[in-house]
Amino acid sequence: MSPLLIGGLIIGGLILLIFIGIVSHGLERARLERARLTAEMRARVRLVDDIEKQLPGKVFTPELQQLLLRIRLHLIEKWLRADRGNADASKQLSFTRDQLNNPQPLSRPDVDITTEAQAKEIRLRLEDLHKLIGQAHTEGVIDKNERQTWTAHIRKALISNALDMFQSLAQQAFQQGKPRMAKLQYERAIAYLQKQNNPAFADLINQFKAKHQHAERLTVEHERSLDTGNTELSAGVNELEAEDEAWKKKAVYDD
Repeated sequence: MSPLLIGGLIIGGLILLIFIGIVSHGLERARLERARLTAEMRARVRLVDDIEKQLPGKVFTPELQQLLLRIRLHLIEKWLRADRGNADASKQLSFTRDQLNNPQPLSRPDVDITTEAQAKEIRLRLEDLHKLIGQAHTEGVIDKNERQTWTAHIRKALISNALDMFQSLAQQAFQQGKPRMAKLQYERAIAYLQKQNNPAFADLINQFKAKHQHAERLTVEHERSLDTGNTELSAGVNELEAEDEAWKKKAVYDD
């Protein structure tokens, strides 16, 4: 075998090894990408489900339900393209298509916000929804006009959620005999609305200012009554101390 042939075989072998390495690397990279895409789609489907379950009735309209189903369908289809033959994804795909084609009437009651933690949870779900809609627009599920419509809907829901919280906390404060705390909640509501810098909220701001003034009057009356009570209490204590002193003197003189 000539040196030239041997050299050619060696070079050919090296080229074959490099080719095998490139193919193996490409296959591994494709496998990792499919795994990453599968995990991402499953996480986004779970997020859709969480949003659907946790939004209050007045926000979760039939139109929003249809939008979430469309997004869910899109995500599951991408999931199946990355993980063909996945039984769970196939089952969810059939279920989602059935819901889209046969929408059921909604019967979800609204939620009374009684704590800041509850309001925060709803706010986080609305922010998740906003992010989800932005991704859906980027991926062609919804157009620009639809995105703008839903963005406005979410903004209104966020404002309503915050105002409901302030009003509920103020009412609780009144029920607990703490008008000063109620006044504070109205101050927070006014500051929140003013921060929006929207002339359309002028009437709402005036309404909360009226409530704030009412709470302020009740606070003055409440604190005045406390001062009166403290004065009467002090007078009673002084009277008891005087009687006690007189008794002590009497006891000394009697001895």
